[in-house]
Amino acid sequence: MKVKIVTKEDLPKPGSSVKFRIKNTHQWRPGYRDAEGSDFIEAPRGIIYRYSWNQIDEYMLVEIPEENL
Repeated sequence: MKVKIVTKEDLPKPGSSVKFRIKNTHQWRPGYRDAEGSDFIEAPRGIIYRYSWNQIDEYMLVEIPEENL
């Protein structure tokens, strides 16, 4: 389910695995929320990109299968 971010109350829990879309883009990026819950993190090929929550338009929570825990 996609969640549109309008206010800070719309954010997922810190540490959540998510796919998110930056405002004015169409690409979904896999990532997670940092432990403090202030940024969305994307780490393709070992390079870490941090995005503030107000740069993100919407997100989807990613389910992690139990056998991968």
